[in-house]
Amino acid sequence: MLVNYRSDYEKIAMGLLSFVPELKPLARLQQEMQWHLKSESRPVYLWRDEDDHFIGIGCCEVGEDYVLIRRLSFTPTNRTGRDIFGLLSAISDKYPGKRLMGTLETQPIVTNWRRMQYGQ
Repeated sequence: MLVNYRSDYEKIAMGLLSFVPELKPLARLQQEMQWHLKSESRPVYLWRDEDDHFIGIGCCEVGEDYVLIRRLSFTPTNRTGRDIFGLLSAISDKYPGKRLMGTLETQPIVTNWRRMQYGQ
């Protein structure tokens, strides 16, 4: 289930993002979070599993006709296509009419999701 980031989820969000190798240094991780939180066009979403545990995070940038998936991170035991594709589908559903896109790092995942979703 897609959950909007709230300040009381800060430790959870930072913990999930700390799985991204380049965000391991605390200062870099804090900088990334602050960058997203400074603008409403850069939402952060958490992903809950069926047991109500937070298992993933998606950091986005919303444009006029696109949603750029900047960061995706999941707990090591939840890095399955089902969980990742579920998060991407929920973000896509939240922004109907906008195309999901990825960065150099996230585009392969977005492309695989799109193939599963639309057969493209």
